[in-house]
Amino acid sequence: MAGVGVGTGAMNSLLGKLTALLSNEYNLLKRVRKEIQFLERELSGMRVLLERLADMEEKLDGLAKGWRDRVRDLSYDMEDCIDRFMDRLGSGDAKPKFMKRTARRLKTLWARHDIATQIKELKARVMEESERRDRYKLDESYYSATRTVEIDPRMTAIHEEVKGLVAMDGPMKHVIALLMDESKELKVVPIVGSGGLGKTTLAMEVYRKLGSGGDFQCQACVSVSRTLDLVKLLKDILSQINKDAYKECQSWEKEQLIREIKHILTGKRYFIVIDDVWKEQDWKLVKTAFPENNNGSRIIATTRITGVANLCCSVSDEQTYQMAPLDDVDSRRLFFKRIFSSVDSCPSELEEVSARILKKCGGLPLAIITFACLLASKTHNKDEWERLQDSIGTGSSFDKDGNLKGMKDILLHSYLDLPHHLKTCLLYLCLYPEDSMIDIKLLKWKWIAEGFIATQWGSLDQVAQNCFNELVNRNMIQPVYGNYDSSVRYCRVHDMVLDLIISLSDEENFATVLNGRICNFFPNKIRRLSMQSSGKEHKGAVGAITETKIHIRSLTVFESDKPIVPHFVDFHALRVLDLFGCDSLENKHVKHIGSSRQLRYLRISSYKITELPSGIGKLQHLETLDLRECYSLHRLPSTVAQLQKLVRLFVSGYTQLPAGGFRSLQALEELRFEETDDPVRFAEELNELGKCNLRTGGETAKRLFCNPCSTYPCLQVLKIQSAIGMVPRGMASLENLMKLCIKVTEFDKEDLQVLMGMPSLAHLELEITREAINGKLIIGSDGFKLLKVFHFRYSLFRHPVEVKPTGGLRLTFAPGAMPALRCLCLHLNPMFVASDFCEDLGVEHLPGLAQLEVEITCFKAVPRRVKALECSIEKATSLLPKCRIRVSRAFEGHMFKDDKEWEEVVAKVSRAKKGDQKNERVITKN
Repeated sequence: MAGVGVGTGAMNSLLGKLTALLSNEYNLLKRVRKEIQFLERELSGMRVLLERLADMEEKLDGLAKGWRDRVRDLSYDMEDCIDRFMDRLGSGDAKPKFMKRTARRLKTLWARHDIATQIKELKARVMEESERRDRYKLDESYYSATRTVEIDPRMTAIHEEVKGLVAMDGPMKHVIALLMDESKELKVVPIVGSGGLGKTTLAMEVYRKLGSGGDFQCQACVSVSRTLDLVKLLKDILSQINKDAYKECQSWEKEQLIREIKHILTGKRYFIVIDDVWKEQDWKLVKTAFPENNNGSRIIATTRITGVANLCCSVSDEQTYQMAPLDDVDSRRLFFKRIFSSVDSCPSELEEVSARILKKCGGLPLAIITFACLLASKTHNKDEWERLQDSIGTGSSFDKDGNLKGMKDILLHSYLDLPHHLKTCLLYLCLYPEDSMIDIKLLKWKWIAEGFIATQWGSLDQVAQNCFNELVNRNMIQPVYGNYDSSVRYCRVHDMVLDLIISLSDEENFATVLNGRICNFFPNKIRRLSMQSSGKEHKGAVGAITETKIHIRSLTVFESDKPIVPHFVDFHALRVLDLFGCDSLENKHVKHIGSSRQLRYLRISSYKITELPSGIGKLQHLETLDLRECYSLHRLPSTVAQLQKLVRLFVSGYTQLPAGGFRSLQALEELRFEETDDPVRFAEELNELGKCNLRTGGETAKRLFCNPCSTYPCLQVLKIQSAIGMVPRGMASLENLMKLCIKVTEFDKEDLQVLMGMPSLAHLELEITREAINGKLIIGSDGFKLLKVFHFRYSLFRHPVEVKPTGGLRLTFAPGAMPALRCLCLHLNPMFVASDFCEDLGVEHLPGLAQLEVEITCFKAVPRRVKALECSIEKATSLLPKCRIRVSRAFEGHMFKDDKEWEEVVAKVSRAKKGDQKNERVITKN
């Protein structure tokens, strides 16, 4: 079992700490020692019952639930008490000098008697609950170590199926026809339908298809969600249509944001998707940002509410697209694809019960996939399928929000079917706002920091990944695919699943979510708090936080207009503190952060933070320190070197790391930075530390790898964010490097040999930023033996009109090259590479290639050369019948119209250069 769980509270973690207290390390009073031994015995028996109750949650009566809730709450209080005592007492290993030792004895003497009083009170509560145990005769329930869980490949097929094949072609053509008529006035097409029908999927597929064609000068896709945060939404739009304007808008009010968006879009043809509009008033507010400029601009709005859809229509309700449930044929395809990978593989004895299940799903894709995921994890037994089918309500009636009621039964049953460690991980997602793109790495680190992952299962990160993959396989969370190597960096929670887990979280007092809805009261003990918006309904939030702060284990403040931020003093139980996007955060708020001794995860984002307190060195449990968005923080306190359990340290490019002390951070595995005050010393300390994965700046990278003695034997991931001159020769010694992302301004055969000489390299992202190669770059069979993913980008720091449209780079794979390569991604500008670039590429010599991505950058390119490059790609890919191939254009709207326009611009640039040279000669002569 994990240390902390939704069903068992902190019972497992608590028992481990009671065992530690009984060790010789802690010199306890004899009476206290006996009390703790008693508690350990009693609580061990209670744990058995808690685990059993967690597995039969749907069958519990009120009495059993009440007992479970009280014992679970007791476990949290006891662990908090033990944590404070252990921090105050410290370990008995140190041998301080006489004066310090005397002061320590006086301090710990008080601490010992203080803990004695608290233990006595807690013992009374334990005995009170123990009297009720006899009425429950239950066997022990436990979870053994599990194998590595992969995302079920059928789930990838399901997501592709929903986007492409299952009844999506017809709706896409219909919506595109509604949008792309010949009218020049602004047109809005609403997509309306109940939750789970696939409105967002349809809108996004139309957005991708139309957006990739280059017909629109500005594009954006945003979600409104149930509670409108207009300022956040407007900033999101601005970030997509003009990144420079977005950088300036962080302190703007909504009126200024609307004016800026209107100014940018006026005179341009734009395409916007507004997803998930719930209220007519919300639409009226959002619509004010879009000018009616008669340039053929288009908007898609998705909603569950017919009245909202009618309001969105530009001309009449004929423009509304009504989402329909899947018919029987498509429902069967989707259902059996998940369970059996094929429609024709269903055993005959399961046909009848499958038909009844599909009838209850009512043609809703989300319901079909969710129930299919539930069945996929079971034995394919008729009795088991009928039992699950009978447990789901009948009928397809809708509630007031347009949700299928039977759908909620399906989701609830899927939740109850989860092992309770997965229930805990899933419920934690209720802390995120609706429609959030959730970073999976950060999510896993938080799960670990909260104690949800059991150490006895193996690598914490691998177990956390297993939990994530299992939730994906059960369709409780949705992975976001799309990276070139098909990796999953983000996930989303469907709003109906989010509603369910928020409701369950409230019942269990697992977390308190402030998301803009009216909050009439706060629980007596807030364990986890998510602050997603700031309004009058949250006026009492700071007071409630202050009153219950000794119990809060997780506090997350998401980006909002003016978030309520408490001063972080004496949050003794706090494990996770995430203040991302909290621009109102100031130095005073984190001045006493060192008093939160149990902190494991700390993320801060504010341009007002200029320094961190030296007390941060007291956070001896801290594993993740993420300061990437603190751009005004120029230095870290030297006490950071005291963080013995720090695993990950991330700072912005404006923060200079102190070189001294890093060799003491023995737990450090990931480091992201650009500058240090002494690169040579830093390289020495880092080399001694040995096992960091690095993401660093160009100049620092050159210093780190200039010394051949700096071998970094445990370095596995290296990302060099800004360009360096050439590949450092010292990198040839990186024998264990598995992933390298590097930008260089110079590249030749010797640089290539350095890269090919890395024996463990499996993922390479290489970007060349100057015209350093002329002719062929040949990759042979003498390296890259394990390389699976290769990204190649050739992006010169020169304007394309300054490049003669002849010659250019050629890349060739010789026979036997890259035998393990699975994914090849090429980012090419036809003005910088040979027109027949791909014809001589040699991709037929890559036997394991499964995916080929080619992105053609059309910025200031001649159409003739773009088409020539595409033709060479087509010829080359004809030799890869089994490879998945995707060719796309970027910046197509910025391409020259024809050769004539190209020649005119070249001539204009040439005349301007001659004029500048003439002026320089005159100035020099004078």
